[in-house]
Amino acid sequence: MNEFGRRIHQLRKQKNMTLRHLADLSNLSYSFIASLEKGRYKPSRESIYSLAAPLDADPNELLRLAGFLPDQFETVENSFSEKNSKKSNKFEMENILNTSVTFQGIELQQTDKVALLSFLKTMASFKNSDL
Repeated sequence: MNEFGRRIHQLRKQKNMTLRHLADLSNLSYSFIASLEKGRYKPSRESIYSLAAPLDADPNELLRLAGFLPDQFETVENSFSEKNSKKSNKFEMENILNTSVTFQGIELQQTDKVALLSFLKTMASFKNSDL
């Protein structure tokens, strides 16, 4: 069993779910989920999102455990919030189109910034629909 498999198993047991019930809720096969829990298969991003919803799990945690996000993800996120907590300035993402933005040392092109803004709007609409 790997970290990802252990976490899926733990979350499933916490919710008192059988493999078959989780399979029904996630639209994945019973045997595939059992194999994931045992560490036999590496999950796809799609299967991670399918599992996260019925388990009420943070998809970013599962993505990190499966190796899709770097371990430094939390560290980078925490250091970013520490820097911003010292300042009272807010950056509104809508202004990203008028600002020079770099990611991992590479300057984003206008099309990249438009795509990023579109993605954020989509995510915000999902978050707002949950309210």
